[in-house]
Amino acid sequence: MEMNCISKIAGIGAYLPKQRVTSDELMAEIASTRFGTPENYISNKIGIIERRMADEKTLASDMAIMASEVALRDANVQAHEIDLILYCGIERDWQEPATAHRIQAELGATSAIVLDVTNACHGFLNGISIADAFIANNSAQTVLVCTGEKQSNLTYEAIDQLKKLSSKEEFRKRLGGLTVGDAGGAMIIQRGNEHSGFQKMNFMSDGSHTNLCYYKHTDSGTQGQMLMREITVQILRLHKMFIDSTYELLGWQPESIDKLFCHQTGAKPHQGMASLAHQPINKAPITYDNYGNLTSASIPVNMFLNRPQRGEKILIMGTGSGLSVCQSGLIF
Repeated sequence: MEMNCISKIAGIGAYLPKQRVTSDELMAEIASTRFGTPENYISNKIGIIERRMADEKTLASDMAIMASEVALRDANVQAHEIDLILYCGIERDWQEPATAHRIQAELGATSAIVLDVTNACHGFLNGISIADAFIANNSAQTVLVCTGEKQSNLTYEAIDQLKKLSSKEEFRKRLGGLTVGDAGGAMIIQRGNEHSGFQKMNFMSDGSHTNLCYYKHTDSGTQGQMLMREITVQILRLHKMFIDSTYELLGWQPESIDKLFCHQTGAKPHQGMASLAHQPINKAPITYDNYGNLTSASIPVNMFLNRPQRGEKILIMGTGSGLSVCQSGLIF
């Protein structure tokens, strides 16, 4: 699905917890050598050296709120000017009501309507597309798109389960739970102009691969799997299918791109995304090394930490389990 866009990023914010936990520490805790896997496998092979983990009292919405406050300052926007709040995290404070309600209340964004958007790691880009549609329809002028991911909950569940298991196959299914990290991300989206803003967004979904990465809460705890190798193969296949049409849609050549921001799960997927986009790896900033897979916060945190210069041409490649992918061109 091709989408014409009229909006721009007016401000970016991120929040990263202070506690650092290394991959080697997590692998030592589960005694990974029992599965024939060295303790440095995640740090050495996947490239994730450490990640941030929030404390027990921190909610997903807390991280979204702190990131949103940074984004508001960056955009020089007051909370009462926000017309719409979209919370896009996998982790939510509760099933009902929308977590976006707490964000509205804590920020004091009394004029905003609110809702949650969920699509795994892809949710944030879906949130941007919804924000753009509201702005294009003149239903909103200023939209806050935000997320808070406390994926350490998944990590602790995986550790507890792996301590009780000895099967290499079960280890492989749950290893992905040790690669994620906690973070908050936020963007203020407003109407763009001919000199700045999203140009096009190109979406594709393939629901035949839902089994590759999922988790659900059951009476006996979290159940699921993250087949990292298989999902990477399918994600790269989908992106390859329409990267050329995205460049054609934008009217850009690969050499005109200044930066590539893509979803971060590890070294090999990152290299694969850059390669199929015909981009040198030095144009694709990384965050997976020190922050892990930040799920839906991956894109905003990466852009916050590696901020583009105004006027630069940006290619964004988002992914999410299910599977869903997006390629977008942005003049920052």
